[in-house]
Amino acid sequence: MVRKIGVSVAVLFFALKTLYAFESGTLRGRVIDGFGKPIPLANIEALSDGSKSKTTSDQTGAFSVNYNAGNIRLTFAKEGYVPAYIPFSLDEKTDFSIDDITLWRIPPHGGLFFVGESDYTKIEKAEYYFESSSKERRFYVKGTPTVFKGQALRIIDFQVDNPLVIGKTLYQVDSKDSVGSILFYPSQKYVLNKEEDSYTKIADNMGMRKVSLPPGRYFYCIGEITIRSKVGSGFFFEIKQ
Repeated sequence: MVRKIGVSVAVLFFALKTLYAFESGTLRGRVIDGFGKPIPLANIEALSDGSKSKTTSDQTGAFSVNYNAGNIRLTFAKEGYVPAYIPFSLDEKTDFSIDDITLWRIPPHGGLFFVGESDYTKIEKAEYYFESSSKERRFYVKGTPTVFKGQALRIIDFQVDNPLVIGKTLYQVDSKDSVGSILFYPSQKYVLNKEEDSYTKIADNMGMRKVSLPPGRYFYCIGEITIRSKVGSGFFFEIKQ
């Protein structure tokens, strides 16, 4: 009789230990697009210590997925959007909420796009050229700018043929369509209307440019204007109040 009780206690202990080992925590969050709207039916997967849990977001973009404590890789994907993933570590199994996850919609073609309230607006391409004198080389933009309202801008940079999306320089265009000049004498000096922006990588061929600009005309040059530059291309836009 004593042996039977002992075996039962051992079995119960093993069962409780096994149950605890397979007990998992829960990660909760929401998937939205670049316009702040929920993305339903996004595929979410949690990889943690050899385990894999899958789920999909509901109509409000909300989701919950199980995980095991340790190193976790949380991935998000939906057709037509750039996939995203988050690596992190949790030492305990608990109910844990994460910040909203943004999946950026892939534009229909390559180029530069303003992020509006509900859609992308394509920025038209343009070219620059130069005119030289004995003392300077002045650069001008020719083309029709894309008109846009707003000062705090988010710009999607998406390239299909060339995955390099970081090689662009922003210049202000004056009333004579000039972005500035390079002075030859008495010493070589760059007098270009260069503006500063910030760049964040979304994927190998897609990035986000953020900049705050007053009303005026601007040119995103592919590359940078130097003493060796003669003609080139970029994206021309105008900001109005």
